[in-house]
Amino acid sequence: MLLAFNSLWRIGAKPKKFRKILPGKRLKVGIVSEYYYPHLGGLSGDVHYAAVEFAKKGYDVKLITTRVQEPHNIRFSEFGFEIIRLGRSVPIIANGSLAKVSFAWDLGRRIRKVMREQEFDVIHIHCPLTPVLPLMIHRYADCPVIGHVHTFLKSKPLYYTWFEKHLSRFMNDMEGRIAVSQVCAKPFSDWFHCDFKVLPNGVPIDEFKEDIPRIPQFDDGKINLFFIGRMEPRNGISVLIDAFRLIRQEEPNTRLIMAGAGPLKSYFENTIEEELAPHIHFVGPILEEKPQYFATADINVCPTTPISALGVTLLESMASGKPTVCSDMPAYRETVDGGKDVLMADPFKPEDFAQQILRIIREPGLGQMIAKRARRKMEQYYSWAYIIDQVDQYTNEILADLHEWPKKDIRKLS
Repeated sequence: MLLAFNSLWRIGAKPKKFRKILPGKRLKVGIVSEYYYPHLGGLSGDVHYAAVEFAKKGYDVKLITTRVQEPHNIRFSEFGFEIIRLGRSVPIIANGSLAKVSFAWDLGRRIRKVMREQEFDVIHIHCPLTPVLPLMIHRYADCPVIGHVHTFLKSKPLYYTWFEKHLSRFMNDMEGRIAVSQVCAKPFSDWFHCDFKVLPNGVPIDEFKEDIPRIPQFDDGKINLFFIGRMEPRNGISVLIDAFRLIRQEEPNTRLIMAGAGPLKSYFENTIEEELAPHIHFVGPILEEKPQYFATADINVCPTTPISALGVTLLESMASGKPTVCSDMPAYRETVDGGKDVLMADPFKPEDFAQQILRIIREPGLGQMIAKRARRKMEQYYSWAYIIDQVDQYTNEILADLHEWPKKDIRKLS
């Protein structure tokens, strides 16, 4: 109803006219996402570090997101960007996960007011087909829009079929499109007949240092297996717990640490038998303590099911300097070299995960080798500074074409 009231179908219905931007101008950049802290998850981290890196480049950055419970509605980030919160965050179930949408009866009016006041030079919209905030920002944007697709969709959602004509026009109306992986890009490209620039997620390399102290509670000589992610089926929680049952039979000196919140946390806790429960620790959501938990881990485990586009937790695991066992699936294979910087396992076979984890336990040299290679890859190709440099270059090329800048001026804003 809210989308219909704001005549969403007008997106792409007529040619656009943009304010002229001269080469060398300090850009005003909008970054739009339904998700931001205190909501924990990969997308919150993506938009945060994008804002941080764009601010470091000297751009005037505004992060536009939803309003959450107090006292979390901070307006100014210590990292140099402003946070504009529009609408109230409402939870829904979507794509096998707990999603959120923004809601306010006058959301359209508020967005139009922000557009008038801010006069953005470019807006980056994350998950651009997601109701409500991303679509509404696109509806009223008066500057070039670049959409960022993060989601892998194995099958076409019903509402994509119902509104295919409109959604195809929405996607092609954007001046640029970025996907985090080829696997993620292909369905959208096939359905809506548009092209994508593939740029992966990044990882905050500097947060994973060698001298970070371990968590005292778990620093007792046991082998710590570590998982971080939302407690929901698509993250492979049941497979991981079943794999740990097998591991304990072979290596009793092991412990499973599981970090993250989610609607099914209590359910997974209740599936664990009494004799195994003391060795599996559900520590809840973590943010500031995350580097310490990675430092405490001996082996990271990423058992995500194949509906993932590119797991940020995989990148963090590889950056941590500890060996990682992850699911063998197409999206991950775009990032990893199985057997060299991670070990891979069938995402539906607990015995396969158990075998690969036991292999690292029994061959410490193998674990050290893949951990060093993984860390080196993250430093070279997946640091947020490196990724946002590429996003920035892509953005400037789009702006240069739109505003007919001389080619020698394309990099002046970087």
